[in-house]
Amino acid sequence: MSEKLPSHVYGVIIDIDGATLILPNSAVLDVFGHDVIAPREDGPAWLLGQMRLQIDDVPVISLEGMLGRAVPAIERKSRVVVLKAPSHTASVALLARSYPLIVTLNEIALQPAAMPADDEAMRKLILTAVQVANRQALVPDLDALVALSSRFVEA
Repeated sequence: MSEKLPSHVYGVIIDIDGATLILPNSAVLDVFGHDVIAPREDGPAWLLGQMRLQIDDVPVISLEGMLGRAVPAIERKSRVVVLKAPSHTASVALLARSYPLIVTLNEIALQPAAMPADDEAMRKLILTAVQVANRQALVPDLDALVALSSRFVEA
């Protein structure tokens, strides 16, 4: 007996400077204002700091910086989106331009798209690109983001 696949799934659109990300709704643990970031002076430029989530310290990153682009300034409407990777117990928090948008996706609204660039950072941190309605979105590799950023978190 085969189970029928759902006709739609829920996703989250996250805007960062110069790109749009899309993730399954289940990957987002929580969303906070930018005031939760405890800045750090050490570490790479893309490591904006860390935040406390229950009993854990979670690294706050700039994906733009990890991709070799300029790290964006934190603005009034910036949000910190806490993400859960499927293969890790740790989490990572991502600086977003604004509050994420929950969307309903089906096979018509979500289509494959060409990756925007062929560079090493993009290949390591982005799984694929998709077309969501009228905009292109990137699917980040959450396992890679957690693995790369978690080594900078103070215990």
